[in-house]
Amino acid sequence: MRITSMTIVLGVALFAAAGCTGDGTATPPAASAAAGAPAPSPSIPPSAGPSPTGDTAGGKAACTAVNADIQTTLTKVAEAEKIGPPAGFNAVSAQYSAGAAQIYSHVIDAPKAISDAGRAVADAMGVVADKYVDNSSKPDKAPLNAAITAFKSACGL
Repeated sequence: MRITSMTIVLGVALFAAAGCTGDGTATPPAASAAAGAPAPSPSIPPSAGPSPTGDTAGGKAACTAVNADIQTTLTKVAEAEKIGPPAGFNAVSAQYSAGAAQIYSHVIDAPKAISDAGRAVADAMGVVADKYVDNSSKPDKAPLNAAITAFKSACGL
């Protein structure tokens, strides 16, 4: 259920990012260029390439964004845990799911090592979120903590 919801949310986000409004009036970029309109400039600057430390500009941005997502998610989870079961477990699950979705959105264009480490964190958050839904007990967070440690190592944080 959670995967289906996350897939729908990500699909809608990608649909909106592609400029589709659903009213059937979207003009493909090739058609607007052929009509004499100036081609839109890309909103994301090209990567500056590897720096002397081996990090790329996209990797640094992804690391910063995902690290902020992790901290925000853990803060919100701590607040939700104070509610207590059963409502608190649902709130905790929702916070982990939202954090995972944010992380996925930030690692999509990151360099492979950073993307893989970020996805591992998001996957671990998803597993914890799914286990909180059953309301029987608090799940083991050791795999999530290990994934966060591996992510920080991949980013040099």
